[in-house]
Amino acid sequence: MTWSDAIAEALADAGVEMIAYLPDSKMDALISTVEDDDRFETVLVAREEQAVGVLVGAWVGGMRGALLCQSSGLANTFNALGSLSLPARIPFLGVVTRRGNLGEFNIAQVPAGYNMDRLLDDLGVRNTVVTDIAELRDTVTLAGETAFSTQSPYVILLEQTITGHKAEATK
Repeated sequence: MTWSDAIAEALADAGVEMIAYLPDSKMDALISTVEDDDRFETVLVAREEQAVGVLVGAWVGGMRGALLCQSSGLANTFNALGSLSLPARIPFLGVVTRRGNLGEFNIAQVPAGYNMDRLLDDLGVRNTVVTDIAELRDTVTLAGETAFSTQSPYVILLEQTITGHKAEATK
């Protein structure tokens, strides 16, 4: 089973019905998988904080939701998380490709990517870093169960050992 198939199955296992996402080359396989899966309604958003609003609306409407994005984009959600999702106890599951760590060539990805787990801790958003594909489905399923039972967001950070790394562009 591919990493994207494992995550799609885990999202379904956790009862996720709505998925908000931004286009991302690392997420292409997962985005294609969930768009083609009748178990999910997908919403393409222009910015990551907009996804938080979509997922808040989904929860209020009785649906469980997930956000798919990369770590630098997740940093854009901090105001929406801190002023809306956390205080209002609106849960969702974040599945985030981590940039700025192992195999990263783009220095602009380092500040939010390398430190994302600590930034989420500081904000009060529980998170887990996944490095082994064998643990992926169980970890995402448990994170979803945790998010929805405690009514708080939970973020899974996918290391490049899961998704593969982007090679540095050569001239």
